[in-house]
Amino acid sequence: MPESRCDLVLLGWTVFVGFNLLSDLEYGGSGQQVGSNAKAADAAAALGTLAETPSELFRGRYRLLANGSVKEEGTLRLALASQQTSVASVRVSSVGMTFVRSGGNRALRGFGASEMHLSGMEFASAGEVTATGISNPGHFTTVGGRSCRLDVSLRLPRPRAALATLSLKQGARAESLAGWLVASNCGFTGNFTAESVDMEHLSQKVVHYSIFANALALLQMRLFLLQMRHTEEGPSAAKVSVICIALQALMDAYDSFLHLCLGLSTQYMFNAISLVALFKFIIFYVLGARYMLIIWRQRRREVFDEGSDAARRELSWLYSRFYGILVIGFILIYHNLQHLASITLCFQIYWVPQILTDVYQGSRSAIAPAFVVGMSASRTLFLLYLWGYPRNIFSGDAYPRLPGSPSTSFCIVAVLLQVSQVAIMLLQRKWGARWFVPWRCMPWAYSYHGATTAEPGTECVICMVELEPEAARHVTAPCKHRFHRRCLEQWMDVKMECPTCRAPLPPIQ
Repeated sequence: MPESRCDLVLLGWTVFVGFNLLSDLEYGGSGQQVGSNAKAADAAAALGTLAETPSELFRGRYRLLANGSVKEEGTLRLALASQQTSVASVRVSSVGMTFVRSGGNRALRGFGASEMHLSGMEFASAGEVTATGISNPGHFTTVGGRSCRLDVSLRLPRPRAALATLSLKQGARAESLAGWLVASNCGFTGNFTAESVDMEHLSQKVVHYSIFANALALLQMRLFLLQMRHTEEGPSAAKVSVICIALQALMDAYDSFLHLCLGLSTQYMFNAISLVALFKFIIFYVLGARYMLIIWRQRRREVFDEGSDAARRELSWLYSRFYGILVIGFILIYHNLQHLASITLCFQIYWVPQILTDVYQGSRSAIAPAFVVGMSASRTLFLLYLWGYPRNIFSGDAYPRLPGSPSTSFCIVAVLLQVSQVAIMLLQRKWGARWFVPWRCMPWAYSYHGATTAEPGTECVICMVELEPEAARHVTAPCKHRFHRRCLEQWMDVKMECPTCRAPLPPIQ
């Protein structure tokens, strides 16, 4: 794709995302009544009820009792929506409840609906909601994974009419409710308390997060295009590590999947969250996977030159392993979400394969400095928001809290990992790819200074300037052709072959 076309596509996506997010922000905060209706629609959609029903979100703590002893306790997220009936004081209500056991991470692992979905009646004059439902064995495993009849009673702090029109301001006193739960056929009871979530403030946080994440994604797209242009001539792409690009593509794929699942699990501000998932998918599939293919084609040119059948077999070999690792990674991450912080840190060493590749090949211009610095900075900023900012959107209000967040130690380790890798790569570019490798561990390298004299009249075919016979600035290739050292280094940034006879050239040390 030509450079101008890529820039136009990127500009078009930027305009689309900006218009969409600004519309969400305006719709969610343009006025008290409009914002209330929008938030009611989002919460009602999460419960599967009518979009026009007023609704609230609450968060708090619960405790389940069996035979007089505590069976389980933890945090609670509750969504309450009601629809007016023909009787003014009676409403049809829906209650969605998610229990998160203390020390657990079921909110992240259960990407489906709420663990309990109940429906019943609300008596506005009494400020009480009674609801009944059947627990989902797949989502509510407290009693051994069997279905239980659940009867819930909620005591509202004030008449429903007043609560439905309440608009909480940041710093104002939150409305709270108390409730009781009875599962007579399963032999346990429960009680809980919860406070209402400031939906207007939460809507603004979600939109701001989406703007921040999508801005970083757009920057990463631009950096990928810059890096692809940096290695678009000849075999220079072969000096880029396939594993380095594959690790970054896997990270973007997992980010896209997790954002999509979180958006589907709550369906609150789904458009804003789905845009993040979409942009991460574009980086993974359109840029990361494609660039990985370009690198592989340059490394295996002799195979791709054999014909379409050989190229097809090579692509099948590459993609089967890449997507196999992708699927296995999904399974491992899903079953180890309580260790998500450690898994994320392990992925932060994605520059190490490129450092080792440069040491082995002796190359130092495979990765553009802007790509190294820009990608490291953008990915680190994203992690600092998720694990370093205590008021991010993953705080348990609408979206579950990330395991281990907030964590100062995680942020320090992430920054140190990135700074150390970027420093090594920039110094490799300046001092040579093997500057930190001890001489005893140094791999074999051809010496371009084996011969120090040149015959009179010998010219450097790169710059067409005569070589000085005794100058130490010229070098001799294995094919016995002579060039200025600086000219040959610039030439090898583009092609690793002799400009005179096209013979392969080893790296210059």
